[in-house]
Amino acid sequence: MAQLLIRNLPEQAKAALKRRAGEHGRSMEAEARAILVDIVMPTGDDPVVVWLDENERWREHGGGGELAEIERAAPRDVELS
Repeated sequence: MAQLLIRNLPEQAKAALKRRAGEHGRSMEAEARAILVDIVMPTGDDPVVVWLDENERWREHGGGGELAEIERAAPRDVELS
């Protein structure tokens, strides 16, 4: 396993990491590790990754073309009291 030293971390970020680690019942180091792994190595069941993959496949297959323009009615008069 590799090690990483992060310098010049803002105090607010450190405090937020400590708070978040406490909420998840783990150390700051474990929380930072989990955050980094989640961000740089997302799993296939991550909803954002799934959506991005589906979007990419949709675009590769020509997308769906242009959306039809909605016909709009004339604006109506509104009385303000």
